[in-house]
Amino acid sequence: MTHCAQESTPQGGKKDESPPEARKIDPPNKSVRFQSNKIEITFNEFIQSSGFAQTLISPPLDRNPDYKVSGKKLKIKLKSLLRANTTYTINFGDDIKDVNESNISPNFTYVFSTGEYIDSQEVSGKITLAKDNSPAEGVLVTLYPAEMNDGILTNKPYYFSKTNKSGEYQIRNIKWGDYQIYALKDQNFNYIYDQPNELIGFQDTILHLTDSSHAKMNLVAFEAANKKVAFIRAKSINPGLVQFVYSAPINSFNLTYQGVPSSDFWYFNNTKDTVNYWLADYYSNNITLFPVANDSLLDTVRIELQNIAKDSMFQKKTNALSLTAQQIRPQTSKESLREITIQELYKPLKINFSRPISKINASKVLQILEDSTKKVVTPNFKLDEQSKTFLTADFQKKENTDYTLLIPDSSFQDIYGTWNYATTYHFRTNTKSEYGNIHLTLMTTGANPIIFFN
Repeated sequence: MTHCAQESTPQGGKKDESPPEARKIDPPNKSVRFQSNKIEITFNEFIQSSGFAQTLISPPLDRNPDYKVSGKKLKIKLKSLLRANTTYTINFGDDIKDVNESNISPNFTYVFSTGEYIDSQEVSGKITLAKDNSPAEGVLVTLYPAEMNDGILTNKPYYFSKTNKSGEYQIRNIKWGDYQIYALKDQNFNYIYDQPNELIGFQDTILHLTDSSHAKMNLVAFEAANKKVAFIRAKSINPGLVQFVYSAPINSFNLTYQGVPSSDFWYFNNTKDTVNYWLADYYSNNITLFPVANDSLLDTVRIELQNIAKDSMFQKKTNALSLTAQQIRPQTSKESLREITIQELYKPLKINFSRPISKINASKVLQILEDSTKKVVTPNFKLDEQSKTFLTADFQKKENTDYTLLIPDSSFQDIYGTWNYATTYHFRTNTKSEYGNIHLTLMTTGANPIIFFN
């Protein structure tokens, strides 16, 4: 029989389960007459660089902002022109997490207005489950303009919030107008109703928000029965990359179009309801595609592509393969841009590529240097076999230590035949004190011990 285990944090303190809190925001939250294109938020503890896939800005912008994490700071750069006299809300969903315990700041928002006032319309209420009338926790409540008929099937919401343990929600700073309201138990975190096991709730009538109104709206979430596989949309994500989205997981996929080359590359997402397809014909503006799912579901798609000019790929090299993860910056002939970022002590370093990798140059050696000693550390590099769009580097890291990753030019070739430039990446590991410790005392004579945590 096995006895005891004691869990403690460093210095015997209690594990901190509180979410990160914003200590300083520049420009301040709820600023009016907003004219900046940069926002900096400083938290009371180190936060994760999550990728900000759940973060949405409403009303939507033409281009997504850049989000960059450096220690306790989150820097946001707006890349689109803002509308006059408009209130904007950046809702971070569950993207604000600390690096220690992954505690989440749910529904953390930043609000600003380019006009003289902040929109003040609100919607609140409660979401319950149809099966037993119990509170629905962690359900998205979303708003779409009334004229957007298929919004929740094809588009991300204009405004949203998430229910608490009691099933209650509140959406603030909404512009007056008419909206459709939905409840969604989002299983794949894309804000779209596209999974067979996702709960859905909606109101048949239009929600009217007048000036300074506060509406109450309760919804019941239920699971739609026998949801069939259906083609939802095709979308050009990046030059060469098209996503095909289905209403439910599919087993097989095939694509034909005029002059299909053998170098096309595709892969499923984790839930197998989305196909990421890299077209070898990356310089076309428009194309007709014929996707086939499960060997029987045939569709025809005429799509406008994001494209790359031929000479910019190979002659000018302005669109050559780039490394985009974790604020990596290319090395230039004049200077090496040095930017330190925090790296998890017990997680592999992750390096993302702008396009899938087709070839690795074995004659090029990637190196990691320990900055203080200039000692070369030998990591275990591994390319993701499914997407081929990221590389992990795992090695024994020292706490609170600066490292430099050196990636030589022409180390990686993408599916279009372009090679990467030389890249230097500086990072620092966090400390062991930022993690909890588990102390075990094991006393057993059995072959299959059981460990109890107290």
